[in-house]
Amino acid sequence: MSAVELRQKYNPRFKGLSRYSNLRGWVIVGSFVGQIVLAAGLGHLVIGTGLSAWSVLLAAALMLFIGTRLRALNNIVHETSHASFVEDRAQNVLIGKVCSALTMGSFLDYRDEHLSHHSHVGDYQRDLDFQGIEHLALHDPLTRRVLLRHIFTPLIGRHLPYYLHLNLSRRDGALYSGLKGAILLTVLALAFMAPLTAILFLILPFALIYSALNYWADCMDHAGLVGGADELDKSRNILAPRAIGWLFFPRYDSYHLVHHLFPHVPARHLPATHQLLTHDAVYRSKPNAMGGAPITGLPESLANATPGE
Repeated sequence: MSAVELRQKYNPRFKGLSRYSNLRGWVIVGSFVGQIVLAAGLGHLVIGTGLSAWSVLLAAALMLFIGTRLRALNNIVHETSHASFVEDRAQNVLIGKVCSALTMGSFLDYRDEHLSHHSHVGDYQRDLDFQGIEHLALHDPLTRRVLLRHIFTPLIGRHLPYYLHLNLSRRDGALYSGLKGAILLTVLALAFMAPLTAILFLILPFALIYSALNYWADCMDHAGLVGGADELDKSRNILAPRAIGWLFFPRYDSYHLVHHLFPHVPARHLPATHQLLTHDAVYRSKPNAMGGAPITGLPESLANATPGE
């Protein structure tokens, strides 16, 4: 069975799944922004206590946390590019532009690139998401050596020319260009008033941690699978424990194969959608679908589950 046949079989079951209300969508965005601000504020207090083992460890944890929240905003940009985050299409665009500005990107540029990724996943000529990262060789089969290379690539900064972007274009509109300018001025002002706070809890989380998480996410999603013959074989799911998912996959983006198969399914329904698909023998037979661990049986409650429960 191909990806096309799987879609034909299950699309009717996944049609019309609920999106967030517009208000709830904005609350979610605000909660992630608030988490960044609170973590940066706490970090400022921590480094003000002086140098100690616990202050260094807590500061490092806060830096990592801020990077994951920036990635959460980026994940919302991803959802809005599919118009699957909130109910109203225009609100999806508005939220996408705001979140893109907060992460120094362009929503319209991202949407164009990402939709080409779905149409031509892994084709370095036509997949605009991957077009610029061919030299990072996500297509290499996953041997131990290749896996170690992917782990260390961000640690030595080799990913930075490909993943560190400041898109200051006005394509999304003057308002969002102005928002990006205001953010840069705020960071610059903070760098004068509290340089260590600005460096540790704004600049480094964005430049190093956020970019590294984006690279590692691309590796987890597609590394070693880029040359697959069918869409069923070009992406993978990562079945992470709930706490790990909350931190590193804050918008359920670990279910990347499910997303590629059914890009119209809102992210909030991806876990339940995956559970339903595990009843399909073809899907269940794919190691990349099952996170490398085959499922031999499912609880009765999941057998009768519907998406969104």
